[in-house]
Amino acid sequence: MSPISKTMTLAALALALSAQSASAGSPLPKKYRQLTDEASLSFALPTRAAFRAQFTDNTDFKFDLDGSKATTGNGGGSAQTLSAAQLPSLTGEKVAMVKLVLEPCGINLPHVHPRATEILYVVDAAAEGVLTAFVEENGGRTIENTIVTGEAAFFPQGLTHVQVNMGCTPATMIAALGSDDFGVQTITTTALKGLAGAEGLGEGLAAALGISQDQLAVLFGGFPDGPAIGAAECRQRCGLP
Repeated sequence: MSPISKTMTLAALALALSAQSASAGSPLPKKYRQLTDEASLSFALPTRAAFRAQFTDNTDFKFDLDGSKATTGNGGGSAQTLSAAQLPSLTGEKVAMVKLVLEPCGINLPHVHPRATEILYVVDAAAEGVLTAFVEENGGRTIENTIVTGEAAFFPQGLTHVQVNMGCTPATMIAALGSDDFGVQTITTTALKGLAGAEGLGEGLAAALGISQDQLAVLFGGFPDGPAIGAAECRQRCGLP
């Protein structure tokens, strides 16, 4: 090795060691280091055990899902998520879960999980069950099922899917997802609305839908956040306003 190469190698090693020292706290026995500050969490450790060793409290590996903040949309239900964003020790474990509650007639709007397949299990629902569907790739079919208490359905990674509570009492579900960072893109309020708002795309999107740009603006301005209240027919059947 030339003197210049040797010098550069030693310099790089020194920088790496100093960076590790800066991000690590007091040393553990043998090969691991613990972090004293969650803000300095390192994701570049050589083993999963070394990564977990950064979490010094046993409670870093549990989560109060029922007590966590819920996404409530416009009144159609709520969703409480457990992923790496809520529990950093879960990072890299390729699993997450969501507790989904849909109010009577409520709908979990059509959406995509770009990084995970989902299995949805019905904990409790009315006899009418939960209507589920996902749409295959271009040229494929729509897979539609109604699942009741004790049943489950799955939605392949990257495909648009939806759930609707067909009953007149709340439906509680648990979703298991195959990524600790599964991602969500809602078709109406994120994908289509984002394209409509992009410079130069609104006119083309309006033409594709067969409406004017003014009508397009009105259309996207009326899209609810999810989970959303359901169809008027269902709500009338359930005696809801």
